Amino acid sequence: MEIERNPACPKLNKKAIQLITQLVFRKDDSVKKVDGIFVYSTTVSIDREVALIKRLLAKKVANKVFVTGGVLTKEVAIDLRVDFEGKEADLLLQTLDVKKFKNIKFFVERKSTNTLENVTETLKNSEFRKCKSILFIFKSHAAGRGYLTLKKFLPKIQIYQKTFNTKYITAKKDIDKNNWYTFKFGRERVWGEFLRIKKYGSRGDIEYASVKNLIKEIEKELGIKNLIKL
Repeated sequence: MEIERNPACPKLNKKAIQLITQLVFRKDDSVKKVDGIFVYSTTVSIDREVALIKRLLAKKVANKVFVTGGVLTKEVAIDLRVDFEGKEADLLLQTLDVKKFKNIKFFVERKSTNTLENVTETLKNSEFRKCKSILFIFKSHAAGRGYLTLKKFLPKIQIYQKTFNTKYITAKKDIDKNNWYTFKFGRERVWGEFLRIKKYGSRGDIEYASVKNLIKEIEKELGIKNLIKL
C-alpha cells in the first residue's frame, strides 16, 4: 500500500473542505442511457452498491454491465476488517444474483488488485472498448479517483457517475460529502484520497491536467506543499 488508508489529516478550514469535497467526491450525474455500466467492486457496504446497480438496471440505463474486482489482498482485508477470500467481482455477482437479469449481459474481470488495474484489465474486453458512453459506480469518497482513472484511458468517451456512501466497521457513521470532515475517520479517509489523486496523477496513472490547479489551490489554502514523495 503506497499511501496508508487513514493518514493523519491537517487542520482544515471551510474553503479547504469545499475544495477537497469537489475533488474527491465530485457530483453524481442524472441518470442517462449509456452503452455500459462499469462497476468498481468493493466489499464495503456491498449491499448499497448492489441496490444501486439494481435501481439503474430497473431504469434500463444499459444492457451491458462490466464488473471488475480481483483478489482482495490480505492487507486490504485487514484494513477493512472483513473475512473474505476470493474475487471481489464474484462476491458482488453473488450478492446481485445475476440470474434474475435475463436481458443484461454481464462481463467480469477477476485479475485486478487496484483501481488502475480495474480499468486496464477491463480494457482487454472488446465489448468495453466499443462503448462510447459509460456510467461508473463507486463508493462516493473514491469517485474522484475512479473518474480520473477512467478518463486517463478513455479520454474521448462520455463518463457519468453514480455513487453510494459507505459505512466502515471502525467508523462512527457513513462517509458522505456533507459530513466527512466532522469525524476523525472520515477526515483521514478522504485526506488519503486527496494524497492518492496527487501521487497517481503526478506519475501519470490517472488524468491529472483537469485537477492539477485544484490540487494546488487546496495546498495553498492549507499552506502546505510537497506532502508526498512522487
